[in-house]
Amino acid sequence: MQQLNGLDALFAHNERQHAPMHIAALMVYTPQTTKHKKFRLQEVRNTIEQRLSVSPVFRRRLLTVAYNLDQPYWLEDETFNLDNHIHSHELTAKNNEADFHTLIATLHAQPMDMGRPLWEAHVIHGLGRLANYSKGSFGIYMKVHHAALDGVSGTDILAALHGIEPLAFKPSALTDTWAGEAPPSQWAVSRNAYRNNLRKPLQLYRQARQLLPKLRREIQEPPSDHTPGVSWQKSPFNTRIDAQRQVFVVRFDFSRLRAIRRAYPRTTVNHVILCIVGGALRNYLIQRNALPNNPLASLVPVNVRGKDLDTCGNAISMLISNLRTDIEDPLQRLVAVRDAATSAKKRNDSIGRSSLSNIFRVLPSSLEAAALRTLSALAYWPGGIPLPACTFVSNVPGPPIPLYFNDAKLVDMLGLGLIMDHVGLFHVAMSYNGVLSLSVLSSPKTLQDPALYRCCLEASFSALDHAMQRQANKT
Repeated sequence: MQQLNGLDALFAHNERQHAPMHIAALMVYTPQTTKHKKFRLQEVRNTIEQRLSVSPVFRRRLLTVAYNLDQPYWLEDETFNLDNHIHSHELTAKNNEADFHTLIATLHAQPMDMGRPLWEAHVIHGLGRLANYSKGSFGIYMKVHHAALDGVSGTDILAALHGIEPLAFKPSALTDTWAGEAPPSQWAVSRNAYRNNLRKPLQLYRQARQLLPKLRREIQEPPSDHTPGVSWQKSPFNTRIDAQRQVFVVRFDFSRLRAIRRAYPRTTVNHVILCIVGGALRNYLIQRNALPNNPLASLVPVNVRGKDLDTCGNAISMLISNLRTDIEDPLQRLVAVRDAATSAKKRNDSIGRSSLSNIFRVLPSSLEAAALRTLSALAYWPGGIPLPACTFVSNVPGPPIPLYFNDAKLVDMLGLGLIMDHVGLFHVAMSYNGVLSLSVLSSPKTLQDPALYRCCLEASFSALDHAMQRQANKT
């Protein structure tokens, strides 16, 4: 057995029926030969079966400790059945792209069985009937619980399922030596919980003793670049979510994003994405008559995985990056977003990129679970509570070259994050083969007009791109 660290356990403890804690990827393929859906489903199943050994995520389940006395464990599931994790769906001739996105949103809203290994693969047939895809196209929507992995380790699994050349599927003899394990006795689990709970207060004290002076120094030191600090405020996205999900995708030419990045020193593609999101939120909230006076900010996950860390689980830190929704001009906003993100990164580095992980690693499990329950209950507070960020923006770089699932070419790929009470809007930017797909996940309670917000994202990119071209023509 392997015990979850505090950050992984955070996602397990925060699992709610209306707020499941899984992330996902959607991949669309165009095969060289069209196959009947039963043959295609069997091929997908057999391909995944041959690659189960690439990650322990596929065949281990959670073993929780009674009353949250300690962090859960990963247990090799001796009752694992692959057929419980692979499902099939089909679009008909009457369906359109909106119906496709509705299907994805419905699948993403459904919690997984927490008593099984925490992943599912859904094969979606009939995508060739949509205008955007070629005849015979199909999709695979794969979701994995965030307790099992983060976005970076998720891309490693996706890479293992694909190749750089089209190759017909060939059954191979399985040489997998995996074996399940029986659950331990309650006495053994309780004994380990007792030992861990004796050690954790001292460990927490040591971590706090290292962290508090750094936090005090950061609070007392004024910003050197005059960027606005963290603004605690309410927004329409900081409220309790419901069980429904909304999904849409906006696609950008990745070469244009890189051209914008190269026009300004020290600017990254992630800064450009944050600028686009900031402009879209500004225009959306203006039209909804809900733009706060102070600029809104985003939570930005940052990979802190080292070479010596396990490829599974979570190794992330979190930046609070200002979106500068107070600036109308797109070029001025880009520079301001870049400076704010740079300042946030410097603060994070000075405090310690792994400080968040270290604190959660030694936090008593019962205290962590109680804090999450309290935070969820505060979502019922009338009008919500002030928070330092209104959304997540995650940038997941993908491969710049075409990939293949057996003989089927991967033609479209996007990622989906998770939303929770208080933060009901999540953006995932995923690049693949020259295209950046920006997926937006929300709840009807938090994003009441997704069509308007989609237009705002497209208009924000267009305004930034045109402003950059006008400036280039002047020089």
